[in-house]
Amino acid sequence: MFCTVSIMFYGNRFFAEPDFSENKVYTFNYESMLLSGLPEKGLARAGIRIKSKVEISGIGPKLCLIRIHSIEAAEYNGVWPTSSFSRSLKLTQVLTGQLSNPIKFEYSNGHVGNLMAPDSVSDDGLNIYRGILNVLELSIKKMQHSYSLQEAGIGGICNTTYAIQENKRANLVYVTKSKDLNSCEEKVQMVTGSAYTYPCQTCQQRNKNSRATATYNYKIKYTRNEAVVTQADVEEIHQFAPFNEITGGNAIVEARQKLALTDVEKHMAEVPPKEFQNRGSLQYQFGSELLQLPVHLFRIKNVESQIEESLQDLVETTSEQLPSDAPAKALKLMHLFRAANEENYESVWKQFSSRPAYRRYILDIIPAVASHRALRFLRHKMERQELTNWEASQTVLVALHSSTPTRDVMEEATLITKKHCPRSSTVLGKVCHLSYASLCHKQCSSSDSCSECLQLLHGFAGEALSKSNTEEISLALKALGNVGHPASIKHIKKFLPGYAAGASDLPLKVHATAVMALRNIGMKDPKMVQAITLEIFLNHKIHPRVRMLAAVVLLETKPGLPILMTLADAVLKEPSMQVASFTYSHLRALGRSTAPDLQVMASACRMAIRVLSPKFDRSGYQFSKVFRFSMFKEFLMSGLAAKYLVLNNAGSLIPTVAMSQLRTHFLGRVADPLEVGITVEGLQEMFAKGYSPDRDWETDYNFKEILKTLSDWKAFSSDKPFASGYLKMFGQELFFGGLDKNAIQNALQAWYGPDEKIPSIRRITSSLQSGVGRQWTKALLSSEIRRIVPTCTGFPTETSFYYSSVTKVAGNVQAQITPSPKSDFRLTELLNANIRLRSKMSLSMAKEMTFVMGINTHLIQAGLEAHTKINAHVPVNVVATVLMKEKNIKIEIPPCKDETNIITVRSKTFAVTRNIGDLAASKMTPVLLPEAVPDIMKIPFDADSASGETDNIRGRQSAEDVSSGNSFSFGRSSSRKEPFVQSKCSNASTFGVQVCSERKSVHAAFIKNMPLYYLVGEHALRISLKPVYTEAPIEKIQVTIQAGDQAPTKMVRLVTFEDPEAQISSRKEAIKRVKKILDDTDDQGTRKSRSSSSSASSSRRSAQSTRSSPYTSDSDNRASQGGTHINLKTRQSKAKGKKFYPFGDSSGSSSSSSGSSSSSSSSSKSSSSSSSSGSSSSKSSSSSSKGSSSSSSSSSSKSSSSSSKGSSSSSSSSSSSKSSSSSSSSSSSKSSSSSSKSSSSSSSSKGSSSSSKSKGSSGSSSSSSKSRSSSSKGSSSSAGSSNSSSSSSKASTIKPKATKQSKTTPFPQASAAEGERSIREQKHKTQSSSSSSRSTSSGTSSSSESTGASHHHSKYDRQAEKKPVKSQFNGHSSYNVSTEWEYHLPKVYRLRFRSARIHWHPDRTISSSSSSSSSELGSSHSNSSSSGRSSRSSHPGSTSSSSHRHGENAGHSSRRSHPSRGVSIHHSRGSSLTRERNFLGDVIPPGITIVAQAVRSDNRNQGYQATAYVRSDAAKVDVQLVVVQLAETNWKACADAVILPLKAQARLRWGKECRDYRIAAMATTGQLARKPAVQLKVQWGNLPSWIKKTSTAFMQYVPGAALMLGFSEAHQRNPSHEFIVRVAATSPRTIDTVIKAPGVTLYYQALRIPFTLPLGPSPTYKTRDITAWNLFPEIASQIAQEDQSTCEVREGDFKTFDHLSHTYSFNKSCNLIVVQDCTEHPKFIITTRKVDPQSSSREVHINTTSANITICPAANSSLLVACNEEPVLSHSGVSEYEKDNVKIYKNGKTVSVEVPTHGLKNVTFDGVILKVTVASWMRGKTCGVCGNNDREKHNELLMPNHKLAHSCSAFVHSWILLEETCSGGCKLQRSYVKLNRKPTIDGEESTCYSVDPVLKCMKDCTPIEKTSVKVGFHCFPRDTAVSLLEWQRSSDKKSASEDVVESVDADIDCTCTGDCS
Repeated sequence: MFCTVSIMFYGNRFFAEPDFSENKVYTFNYESMLLSGLPEKGLARAGIRIKSKVEISGIGPKLCLIRIHSIEAAEYNGVWPTSSFSRSLKLTQVLTGQLSNPIKFEYSNGHVGNLMAPDSVSDDGLNIYRGILNVLELSIKKMQHSYSLQEAGIGGICNTTYAIQENKRANLVYVTKSKDLNSCEEKVQMVTGSAYTYPCQTCQQRNKNSRATATYNYKIKYTRNEAVVTQADVEEIHQFAPFNEITGGNAIVEARQKLALTDVEKHMAEVPPKEFQNRGSLQYQFGSELLQLPVHLFRIKNVESQIEESLQDLVETTSEQLPSDAPAKALKLMHLFRAANEENYESVWKQFSSRPAYRRYILDIIPAVASHRALRFLRHKMERQELTNWEASQTVLVALHSSTPTRDVMEEATLITKKHCPRSSTVLGKVCHLSYASLCHKQCSSSDSCSECLQLLHGFAGEALSKSNTEEISLALKALGNVGHPASIKHIKKFLPGYAAGASDLPLKVHATAVMALRNIGMKDPKMVQAITLEIFLNHKIHPRVRMLAAVVLLETKPGLPILMTLADAVLKEPSMQVASFTYSHLRALGRSTAPDLQVMASACRMAIRVLSPKFDRSGYQFSKVFRFSMFKEFLMSGLAAKYLVLNNAGSLIPTVAMSQLRTHFLGRVADPLEVGITVEGLQEMFAKGYSPDRDWETDYNFKEILKTLSDWKAFSSDKPFASGYLKMFGQELFFGGLDKNAIQNALQAWYGPDEKIPSIRRITSSLQSGVGRQWTKALLSSEIRRIVPTCTGFPTETSFYYSSVTKVAGNVQAQITPSPKSDFRLTELLNANIRLRSKMSLSMAKEMTFVMGINTHLIQAGLEAHTKINAHVPVNVVATVLMKEKNIKIEIPPCKDETNIITVRSKTFAVTRNIGDLAASKMTPVLLPEAVPDIMKIPFDADSASGETDNIRGRQSAEDVSSGNSFSFGRSSSRKEPFVQSKCSNASTFGVQVCSERKSVHAAFIKNMPLYYLVGEHALRISLKPVYTEAPIEKIQVTIQAGDQAPTKMVRLVTFEDPEAQISSRKEAIKRVKKILDDTDDQGTRKSRSSSSSASSSRRSAQSTRSSPYTSDSDNRASQGGTHINLKTRQSKAKGKKFYPFGDSSGSSSSSSGSSSSSSSSSKSSSSSSSSGSSSSKSSSSSSKGSSSSSSSSSSKSSSSSSKGSSSSSSSSSSSKSSSSSSSSSSSKSSSSSSKSSSSSSSSKGSSSSSKSKGSSGSSSSSSKSRSSSSKGSSSSAGSSNSSSSSSKASTIKPKATKQSKTTPFPQASAAEGERSIREQKHKTQSSSSSSRSTSSGTSSSSESTGASHHHSKYDRQAEKKPVKSQFNGHSSYNVSTEWEYHLPKVYRLRFRSARIHWHPDRTISSSSSSSSSELGSSHSNSSSSGRSSRSSHPGSTSSSSHRHGENAGHSSRRSHPSRGVSIHHSRGSSLTRERNFLGDVIPPGITIVAQAVRSDNRNQGYQATAYVRSDAAKVDVQLVVVQLAETNWKACADAVILPLKAQARLRWGKECRDYRIAAMATTGQLARKPAVQLKVQWGNLPSWIKKTSTAFMQYVPGAALMLGFSEAHQRNPSHEFIVRVAATSPRTIDTVIKAPGVTLYYQALRIPFTLPLGPSPTYKTRDITAWNLFPEIASQIAQEDQSTCEVREGDFKTFDHLSHTYSFNKSCNLIVVQDCTEHPKFIITTRKVDPQSSSREVHINTTSANITICPAANSSLLVACNEEPVLSHSGVSEYEKDNVKIYKNGKTVSVEVPTHGLKNVTFDGVILKVTVASWMRGKTCGVCGNNDREKHNELLMPNHKLAHSCSAFVHSWILLEETCSGGCKLQRSYVKLNRKPTIDGEESTCYSVDPVLKCMKDCTPIEKTSVKVGFHCFPRDTAVSLLEWQRSSDKKSASEDVVESVDADIDCTCTGDCS
């Protein structure tokens, strides 16, 4: 019956879990496989496969035995899936040995229980058994077909889902179970090395870096009495994605198992007679893999001898140069040390510790072993004092940071810290405690029981507090900060102000450290930390710096919106600008963050900013700020953020604290790899001249006595001069230290000369003289990050990263110093010594980074390995001789003999298999083999075309392409077979060396375009120095620098410039071209008369001009009307006599925007004739840009002056002037019409002395106009066009016949009309075509600059003035012409810049030799384009001056020009900024010569020589630098600069005679929209391609960077060869900035600057000559003055240092403290008092520690001065007195006193007003009526006890100095008062007493005058109140609260009876 029921039951529902019956032996075939690699086919993978027979037999109830035999192991290493497994006999033997013993296991109901095995079975072997048993773990539920549960397995207890199907007929059940190995309750995994990073939860939700899953398929056969698993298949996949899972690429580890039942036999299994121990459950147990380093697999036979061998090998290979495998050898040594024990350590130490090289390696590597044995070894060494303190510090640091906190490690570490770490602030003490705290942090993170180490550190903090030792307190707090455990909060609170009673008395430094100690705790307990830091932040009584740091800590805890809004609200009410500015900028910076973990907070910060924005957006730089830059890339799921915090104190310009922090997001974790902080206090004083910190304070004047009379005077906490810093890595502070007063003092003494001798400096110099040779090596395992998880096969899979490096510095230095230093030598004496230094040094670094993924045990390694090796080697081999007195430096370097690799980076990814049995057979296959690239990608495509001929050609060509390796243009790049190889060498053959860089790269991105695939493959980069073979060997390279008078003696080659021959042919061509152009225009019928235009053409400059404004044509055509024909030829012939001006602007300083470079460079598309810079003549003819015709003009111009008389074009002459100026003008042309002016000057050539008084230079303008806008292709200078055209049109209308004298020929009506019309048309035309560009192009750029226009001389402009037409073009034409709507939107970037006029008359003559003269800006006044009154040159050769005005304002200037003064130009003496400037080398010797030459064996000259020439006078500075080759070639580089009072120009040109390439820059002062402004314009012509490429690449980043910095972008078409920066001061503290570059216009309005600009009706430049030389000192002194503060006190009011004015008069005869030094040792006090009550005159006392000065009025209303009670300045003639750093002088009635060493910059008193200016380093350190000088307005009314007064009168009263008796005139005393009324407080009637005393008359005196003051009162309930007398005596007054504030009467004047006391 039972059977039937059970059969029926089983028939309907399936059976129980499978089981193994007793007395049966089940035999299975078992196969497991593990492979690692990338998922794609065609890439290499590595792995192993094990096949075996498994026998399982039941040996008891619920107990089974498992035995493995017939093992066969195979390795896979090759391309997947084409390669196959290869059998490995050795590996089979090794595994057979591991698995020879059977083991027992409990098994019931499908669950595996405990495992029992003999001790001889290793953990690794047992894990393989676990892998098999894991398959048998089944949880089958009888009633369900599908269910989920948590199931135990080899990898932990994980989420598992079952699906069950049954086949009743065949009695089979199919079970599928899937496991999610990521969601496990108890996941078995080992992660080391990442303790200092913390998880980014949001990143991990978005993107998991590692995922794993397993699927099991079972086939279970059941019979009546049992169920047996007949087949099981397991597939497990581990995926690792370092970047974004979806788009970043993954690597995978795949594990498979197969178990198939082959046989069941009935017999008893034999159990071996061994003792079986319980060895744990099914869960994986970590064994040897923890000690096994990846990459190194070797047999350890005799550890000690292997260590010795390996150590010797390491020392020997690194003794010379570092080989690239040095880090690998160091790692191998570390691996051996890990396997060794303490006896081994000891014997190795004994043997080698006496040899420095060996000792260093042992001490580097043992700490990295990071085991308790290593720590114990170090502790013994420290006990026996075998290590120096420095060695101990290094080893403890590395050892404690690398160790994993096991119990043994913690014990050893605790012993080291307790016994061998000094508590003092020595280096060892600090390192030791901080590192111990970091270890404790790791222990607290990994387990909950870290109470022991916390106890130790808390005890240390308590002790330090009880001793109140600041240094120890800081150390203890920093250690608690490193641990970051919430249990420390209550201990840290003891040091926080507002939390503990005594805390507020601790120094500020301690408060700051305590707040910062909360940072790491905030990660674990954010709520608690938020509560504390918010409370500190809201407490206004706490020092601002502590509150700012509290805000930092608070914001790092990522608070929610409510807290941030509380913060914002607090900031709105915040009295301290420092705190407000800091918090605001911090919130704003965080609001821009893009990191996933900050998204919620960033949006909350943006909300908070909405509340604050209007008020704080513009706080100045003297306030604290936070700057933050961050980026996060989704496709990499990684990001970087950098934060820079500046905490200021008292508004000084130098911040007190600066911290910078770096943060990274990677692999779903966040780390702060580096943080550095620096605190600087009082350093400004240190460097203030003559400051001595501890001078004998108690001098003649005892300040302390005086200050007793003030009520509770407290000194400010003294900021001892101090600089300190700290270094944190990964959130753990490694070290902090400070330079205190003494250290700084010693350094200064060494420099300025010692008061007592400092031996160390003498020691250093003497050892240098005898020669110093050192070698230093450091091996460091910087990171070891490992993540090990088990797989179903029983083998672990590991993902790990190793980074190790070996660094070596070797060198010897020897110095010879003559005269030899004496015993009392000081460093300054070196400035007069001759020194010869020989140094031979080398810095070498070898670094290796290894990434491993796969199996790693001590038996076998199989998986992916990516190795990156970096090798750097920098040799320095120099002999330098410095002769200080002779101003000579000589450096000799040996030549490059062999190829030297400076830096080598190699990275390669391999599939690797190694096994311990057969190390020789280990195999490494590159993951990406060239064969991996599919053939089809390599075969070129052949088109089938009808003509066989072309076919052949094509075929051939493509075949070549492929073979040559060029196939990899972009399309095919990834597919080529050859790797991408790039090799570049920059050849400096002059010095026999070339620098080569080679890059090689082959990667797998052709398979998938993902970041990971780019990394996989092979990459190499090498930068090396190679010798270049020269015909004669180079012996050495020698650089000589000689300054001063001796400079000419070192010149190897004289510098001369050749006048390049002007080739006649080109001249003729130019003429032809001009004629042709003229004809063309005629044909078009537009030109009504050709005449005038040609005249212009005579000028070469005009040529440029035309190019610059190609659009002018239209109006030009009309303009030409009135011109005269010029006979080009005649002019030409005369031109030959022209002198060549190498520094003229020939090369056409920057030519028009169109990019056409100056004429010489003639880059302009136009055919530009060769115009070399030199010959201004025909060469220049360059027909300018495509359409611009007039180029020829220049050619003719050469002769200019001679013929010019008749010609109407004055410009012509100018052109001759080497055209250079023209170019300059043209350059400016683009932007500034004013430039036009410049060109106009008729500069006649130097040679031709006749002064060309050109007639009416209408020509030039017209010529320019010729350029037919239609044709001009692209020259962007359209801007020029409108103006120029218009002006030109103007010009032309003038009747050219007017002789040169004619003053102002009236405009003939007709032509005027014509002019007007021309403009109108021009308007339309340009508008459509280009004007828009123009208006934008440089919005400002008015055009006349097109030089062409510029030549029409002021004459016309002036005439024009009289006509109504004028307005159309001059003045605003620049935007009038542009389209209307722009006119209504004066955006800052559209405003035009007008350059400044200097009212300064150029008639002064300067030595006639001067080739370029001062009148540079001459006619600025008649701004017209002619140089109105430019001076006449005294000497015919001198160049002509053009009134070259830079700036865009010719147009406008001409508008203001006066009626012409008649003379159009004489050869005026000055040259335009760059016009024919002579080479200064012809006139003066060089100021400095630098020769760099290769000394050859045949003594030929080879190298370069640079000579610099400087000439300056008040008006201008001229600087020229010429570089030539020593060999006679005509390559030169020229740099020159001219600096004038309000303008400067610099150029750099190079190439053949300096003429191939050029860049010019000009800076001008002027106005932008009537605001003072400065403009810098850079223009360039032809440039080398590499510069173009680099700048193009750079420009791509500019808009982004500018946007980050807050700039806005405007869309304009800017000239392609010009860059303009304009800065206009909109207020003394803000500027508007506009940057115009090709392709982008950026602007920023109201940008804050750190100092006040000297705006306003400041002295004009007439009175105060700012020249080039004093400009920078002026700015510097302006900034310095900005940081000083002045206070004024008058009869009825006073104005504090922080610019707050108060009205209050205290006229009685008590002394009032105006200002005093409020530090602990006051250096000065200034008081004032009335001389007697009747008169209004006062006396002032200035008491300093070195002198007491009194200034008092005399009868005759003059002032008497006494110093130390001796009258000074009493004689009528004497106006100055100086003694002991005290300077007193009189200026009229005003007396000034200066005591700068005490911080008193200046005190002036004229009998009425007293002004005190203190030095910048006194910021925040003064007190008195003038306030505390900290730029904060909220705390101005500080009384002596540091409380804020309730009223101005109470404030002033608190600073009155009282006297002990009434005889001195001050009859007041301070006393506390009782409030008359009885207010009700808390419902009780109360008696109140004042908290601060009030002024009352002394005893026996009666008040004559009273005033009311507001005072705070403390109240007592009436019945418990004390009496007033008791209150006065009680000491509670200071801390008593103020319950009410009331006004009471104070006495301010008294009358007394005779004997008042």
